[in-house]
Amino acid sequence: MTRIDSRATLNIPGVLAVLTPEDFDGIALGHLRADEPVLTTVARYVGDGVAAVAATDRQSLMRGIEALEIDYEVLPHAISIDQGLALQTPIHAACADNIADTFRADRGDWQETISKVALWVENTFETAAVPHAYLEPRATLVRVKGDHLQLVCGSHAPSMMADSYRPIVSAWGAELDVVTPAMGGSFGAKWEHPTHLMCLAFAHRLQRDVAMVLSRRDDMISGRTRAAMRIKMRIGATTDGKLIAKELTLLTDNGAYSHHGPAVHKAAAVRADNLYRFLAIKTRAQLVYTNNMPSECFRGFGSPQAYFAQETLIDEIGRRLNLDPVQLRRDNAITEGDTTIHGWKIGSCGFNECLDLISDRIDQHRRSKPSPISERYRDGYGLAASMHSISNRGYNPRYDKAFVKLTVTPDEIRISSGEVELGCGTVEVLLKTVARELAIDPGQLTVLLGDTALGPHGLGSFASRTTYFMAAAAIDACRQFKQVCQRMAEEFKLADPNAVNEVIEHARQHQRTVELEVTGIFEPSGVAVPDQTGFGNISPAYTFGVHGCCVRVDTYTGKTTVKQYWAAHDAGKIIHNTGARGQVIGGVIQGLGFALTETSLVGDNGQSLNPGYLDDRVALFPDAVPIEVLFTSTFEKSGPDGAKTIAEPPIIPVAACVANAIYDAVGVRLLQLPMTPERLWRALENNALEQQIPLAN
Repeated sequence: MTRIDSRATLNIPGVLAVLTPEDFDGIALGHLRADEPVLTTVARYVGDGVAAVAATDRQSLMRGIEALEIDYEVLPHAISIDQGLALQTPIHAACADNIADTFRADRGDWQETISKVALWVENTFETAAVPHAYLEPRATLVRVKGDHLQLVCGSHAPSMMADSYRPIVSAWGAELDVVTPAMGGSFGAKWEHPTHLMCLAFAHRLQRDVAMVLSRRDDMISGRTRAAMRIKMRIGATTDGKLIAKELTLLTDNGAYSHHGPAVHKAAAVRADNLYRFLAIKTRAQLVYTNNMPSECFRGFGSPQAYFAQETLIDEIGRRLNLDPVQLRRDNAITEGDTTIHGWKIGSCGFNECLDLISDRIDQHRRSKPSPISERYRDGYGLAASMHSISNRGYNPRYDKAFVKLTVTPDEIRISSGEVELGCGTVEVLLKTVARELAIDPGQLTVLLGDTALGPHGLGSFASRTTYFMAAAAIDACRQFKQVCQRMAEEFKLADPNAVNEVIEHARQHQRTVELEVTGIFEPSGVAVPDQTGFGNISPAYTFGVHGCCVRVDTYTGKTTVKQYWAAHDAGKIIHNTGARGQVIGGVIQGLGFALTETSLVGDNGQSLNPGYLDDRVALFPDAVPIEVLFTSTFEKSGPDGAKTIAEPPIIPVAACVANAIYDAVGVRLLQLPMTPERLWRALENNALEQQIPLAN
């Protein structure tokens, strides 16, 4: 942008104010690298903000935007990883080669290990950028009370957002609190965003409440996507099927700004290694700036991409060595008591039970299913496995804790937490946990989440940490609460020292409820901030999953239909069964969209070609498939009442599971996501030509 003139805009009736980059000079956003300006003089992607207009009504707002005089100079740009690496003009001046981050890891004796390899299987895989497709578009409200600003918005971590924004707001002479109500989903997208600071600045300047709700189109242009990746991987095995060596070269499209990009591409480079007993690992990864929409963490945090490649190659190894895919994984998987190649210490592990459950279901289905109605249709079965951490000690080097406060009011017992409700059943988990621990009616309880003025500090609801951390903190709060109640019961000379309800009533009658206020804390032991090579036990416990499916491929059109899906998960003891099942079903359906239909398309000029759900083909209700959800009997000693987690794991193995089933049906490997009918049809055509055999007709 070479010039901006807002004088004509300010003269339009109804326009209240205009913000330009000068209003946010020196302010930049970014969790790991602050590289995104609130408003910018250099638009690095279509959707970047260069000015903001506030008005009393929509008509005035649109007239005001149209009246802005802005001159642009078109700069060289990159819309792919290859173009980003080749671009002579840096997208950020501080990064001349457009490589935002590099990562490498070497484990084991590489030369010694590869000398034992009898079979190498390798390929290059590509995954697409996809939008998060949450129900509620990005929306912001700022309430003003003098010099106090209340920011209301969807967020994973309102406390952390307040920590980030407060120094900025303080420089304006104001105070800030953040409130996150129950929202229509996020899946990893809703963190810091320039629109928050625009609304805060307008509200403070105008001394009036300000709101901004993006249209679906604007949300999909200026939002965030799952990081697209190119994954070159090879796995080496012995003749008897021992998986001993793995080499990975990873390129990740960071988009225009970093956000969680550095953490996501490191997770994709490391996490899948831990499922099997590899003896040596060699990993090289680069995160590349492009002029695409910024990438962001998305359910699975890089693991769906990595497992798509890894589990596809393992399926191929099994076929080449004529080994059962279940037994191959069982023989190589880590188990309880193991320490993985990256230093993960494995506690409870239901991986083998997951394998048994899926193997049984596939065998039963093979025996009972009807044959396709003609040679045009071919059926196939596939399975894929995965593991996942609970939180990540490396996310915040300061700490990884959760706090839950119990407060007795005249009418209720309030449970408050700095975590939020993302649609995962957080409220229900808190209610069930506290009601069970205190042996009281859940009807006496209310839950307050995500309010930095009224609740305790919270690291946030992300990384599948909420149930494990928050429920454990709630149990600690209940333990303290019962201790206070016992002391009061003795003072009141109550017959039953454990009668919590009776103590509460006496405390209310004597106006001493403030003495019952307690804050529970949970911080796991035995975890470590990983070193620069990703080594360290990042999680207090780990979850495991195995998925299986039956697909039917139409060889005339290339369309793949999932006929039956099975998802087995080790999530420890299930606290909220309905919520847990919902997480698995939702994760599988979301994973099927990632596998078969979804992509964020960008034209040569960087403009989004499909900013809406008519063109970005997310999975819909008609796409739902029969899914059987299976949980293991695992009990995690370190978890709250034996629980682990189930938020992210269900999406991770889906793409690989479907890809392996497609190969079983028609004998072709699809290496690029999404596996659309056109791509499969072309692969079938090429395969037929190579083998000189006709397709069914």
